[in-house]
Amino acid sequence: MVRLAEKAMAEGAWGMSTGLIYVPGTYADTNELVALAKVVARHNGIYASHIRNENVRLLKAVDEAMEIGRRAKLPVHVSHFKSSGRESWGLVRRAAERIAAARKAGQVVTADQYPYVASSTSLDATVIPTWARAGGRKELVRRLDDKEIGQRIRTAIAENLSRKENGRVLKIARYSPRSDWVGKSVAEIAEGEKLTTVEVAVQVARNGGAAIVNFSMSEEDVRHIMQVRWVATASDGRAYLPGADRPHPRSYGTFARKLGHYAIREKVLGLPAAVRSMTGLPAKILGLKDRGVLRVGTVADVAVFDPKAIRDAATFEDPHQYSEGFRYVFVNGRPAVFRGKPTGALAGRAVVHEQEKAK
Repeated sequence: MVRLAEKAMAEGAWGMSTGLIYVPGTYADTNELVALAKVVARHNGIYASHIRNENVRLLKAVDEAMEIGRRAKLPVHVSHFKSSGRESWGLVRRAAERIAAARKAGQVVTADQYPYVASSTSLDATVIPTWARAGGRKELVRRLDDKEIGQRIRTAIAENLSRKENGRVLKIARYSPRSDWVGKSVAEIAEGEKLTTVEVAVQVARNGGAAIVNFSMSEEDVRHIMQVRWVATASDGRAYLPGADRPHPRSYGTFARKLGHYAIREKVLGLPAAVRSMTGLPAKILGLKDRGVLRVGTVADVAVFDPKAIRDAATFEDPHQYSEGFRYVFVNGRPAVFRGKPTGALAGRAVVHEQEKAK
């Protein structure tokens, strides 16, 4: 793993990211992560992490991320900074205070956030314990079929669902075997199918898993964190083609929502601060010196929007909708959107860590 990290950094990677709630990343301990992060540090890279816990153990998870940064001597970035689950509301503010104290002491720590009260991941990762998912889907199914182990897994699923209003806050976003379940909560599906919510979760796990939207955050927390100067805006989404699934609207609406809803209409933060959170700040976090600001000599990556018209049209009920109010978008100086219409130009290119590649 150290050799692979060395190779990747030499080829122009910007750093290393981890997903510590997911299999197999969840099985990596702090010492292992430090060993890999030290390789990244030698190339002046960054350590970005979907930290180990975002619930009542959030503070411990943030502490681990910062410990990795201190021991490996490299910048740390906490991905999609939040506290998830009603019992943990408010913890993200305490975590922000801890990060602020570390920054004041000289450590380089940043974070990012998407401006929604719901997250999105797999149903398995949300309700099935990590030990039960070791070895992949076949091993999980084998354990479910074991009388003793299967009962342990079902008990753990029931406990996790109880913290999610017995599945009422977990909505199916994508599940190929039953497209009619898309958009419904686990609790609604259970009622309709005359099953328990645990049985629904087990059935989904047996059939390949499902993507969900999890309504788990506090609006007050979201508003508080977006005002923190070292928190960038990130969608945690991907490019979609409209289809029968119902993904999180963040893949379509994140940036328009931050600008239009929170900055312009709700005035949670100033428009310049909102723009900086998605341009200059991310560039600074990565160390991109020729992007993120409007300045002669920098790359012309420019989005031009109408502040009176900008709006995120994507909703949880109807997410496949493009945002409104963006008039022009230039990528590497070429118009990708012109007068609100896509041009078809494909001017994007991979941006590598050139300085470290040269070494």
